[in-house]
Amino acid sequence: MGTSSSSRGSGSNQPMVPPWADDQPGAPVPPPPPKRFQAFRTSFGKFLKGGDGGDLRKSLGHYARTSTGGSAVGPRRFGSVYTTGGDLYDVLKSLGGDGGEAAERGLSKESLAGQPLDVVCQRLAETLAPENGDSDRIREAIDEAMLEVMGEGNFDPDRLDEETINRILGEYLSQSIFQEIVEEVGGSWANAPDEQRTPEAESELLEVIRVVVEKNLGPSLSDAKDLTKADIHRFMREAVTEVWREWESFDE
Repeated sequence: MGTSSSSRGSGSNQPMVPPWADDQPGAPVPPPPPKRFQAFRTSFGKFLKGGDGGDLRKSLGHYARTSTGGSAVGPRRFGSVYTTGGDLYDVLKSLGGDGGEAAERGLSKESLAGQPLDVVCQRLAETLAPENGDSDRIREAIDEAMLEVMGEGNFDPDRLDEETINRILGEYLSQSIFQEIVEEVGGSWANAPDEQRTPEAESELLEVIRVVVEKNLGPSLSDAKDLTKADIHRFMREAVTEVWREWESFDE
């Protein structure tokens, strides 16, 4: 889970929104404030040391407000995630149906059925992940989402009903946000008092993200009919905006 052992996090002088990831290309991006990750990483380091959920909330508040520029800027960072989410929806819906659209992407329903699930996850991730700076993160999010929802064993496309697909999409978005935050914690992971604390903290962070994503994305998915990939892109973007707004209010 996560990439905490290898990530150093972004520097303060890096752009608030990487060009390849921008959900609003061409729109002005504010300059990064100095030391924009400092308060976030300090609070997260305290959470790692003491396990206080209040420190986790503070860190997410700093992350949303300052590290990423608030709800008007931060959600723009996930443009590749939203686009790939729409593609993932189309492929999963196709695999749960006649398989035609998935086959056009080189993902034959007949060839995937009965294969080990981890092999199918890898195929999906390799096919759908964009060729940009987010590719590794998105591959990991697809892989983790499929395994979390569908479990281990062999792939059965008949299990891909509407509810299962919606759960996969929610987990995919949660994992995408989680991967981003884990990387940006950077060197503060060294504050963990022992090697057991790191996976514990990752699990706690992921669960917080899952809850807020489900609250903001779940109803949109379950209430809509005849969804398109453009709908998925929009629902994910709206959900992340609401997540940022909620986090911005933490310990202002």
